[in-house]
Amino acid sequence: MTGERHKLYAGWLCLDFANTVEPRQGEPRRDHLRGYADLVGWAVHAGALGRPQATALLAAAARSPERAGASFRAAIVLREATYGAFAAVAGGATPAAADLAAIQRAYAEAMRHARLLPEPGGLAWAFPEDALDRAWWPLARSAVELATAGPLERVKQCPAPPGCGWLFLDGSKNRSRRWCSMRECGNQDKARRQTARRRAARDLPRGRSSARLGE
Repeated sequence: MTGERHKLYAGWLCLDFANTVEPRQGEPRRDHLRGYADLVGWAVHAGALGRPQATALLAAAARSPERAGASFRAAIVLREATYGAFAAVAGGATPAAADLAAIQRAYAEAMRHARLLPEPGGLAWAFPEDALDRAWWPLARSAVELATAGPLERVKQCPAPPGCGWLFLDGSKNRSRRWCSMRECGNQDKARRQTARRRAARDLPRGRSSARLGE
């Protein structure tokens, strides 16, 4: 799967960024971001960059591969801190100080370069178009916006075996969403439970199967 097709189930930019490792808590894991070009491609796919911006950044990365590599490593530090912090929130725990500090540093770096500019209908933050870190600055801002303005109580973690662990924002009215995706993790879990029930029914002593299945 390339960044262009990566699944965006979270409902919040920084959570989708945290979900670029699949699964998060199981094996084998696949990291969808293997270098700076993947990061830029994913940012376009997620709406954090426009294609003209991406073209300019990839050209800059080709001219300065070492700087692009450093920028990519900074993005991965941000991603792992984002996952750690919001997985803790989803589990009702206090986020690790190191994760919060990493998010704060990334946000401070991003906003150091941001400018407040007019746009149709209001004002908006804008970042320099030619800075390699432009690929991850919106992700740092997204993480801090969620952390400080919420709704944190709607951040959840997919429990689907074997270890999905993806994060998402539950936008349902009664906060009943359980899976990152009902079509994938939800249906897979349903199929596993049906298989387990059939296996249990086959293992029951003859004459008890129909009664037990009717319970």
